[in-house]
Amino acid sequence: MTFRNGLDSLLRPEDSVLVLIDHQPYQLSNLNSHDPHAVVNNSTALAKVAKAFGVPTILTSVVADRAA
Repeated sequence: MTFRNGLDSLLRPEDSVLVLIDHQPYQLSNLNSHDPHAVVNNSTALAKVAKAFGVPTILTSVVADRAA
């Protein structure tokens, strides 16, 4: 493992991954600690910034559309 100092020690896109877990409307309906719209807006902004910086993003979902 190589240690970095100064600006080289900052988090870089190639050393990062963004994981978004279950950001679905029905999961937010019982959320009482935060405004659901703010959670959606913040998650969307975070995903867009990750895309702009080339950070790999993983999105998980419990319920996915399935072909019958």
